[in-house]
Amino acid sequence: MEPLLQAVSETSENVDVPGRSSPLMPTRRPLRTWAGHGTGAICNGCGGAIEPHQIEYEIEMPQGSDAPSLHFHFACYRDWTARGIR
Repeated sequence: MEPLLQAVSETSENVDVPGRSSPLMPTRRPLRTWAGHGTGAICNGCGGAIEPHQIEYEIEMPQGSDAPSLHFHFACYRDWTARGIR
């Protein structure tokens, strides 16, 4: 099974998200994306809780992925999509 996220080396193209030791790059194309108020889910980008006053992006991944869905803060989602797969 192909990994869902892959660590990549630091370059000018891979901007770090605060609190994350290395940037992550998506390796599979998502099926659907939703955005709404935070639900308290843990962000797959930075590891922090997504609070109700923040925007939460929920990404539905295809069958066979390491996780059925991913959750991101707005800034973490923006960084994740900037790395390639949208």
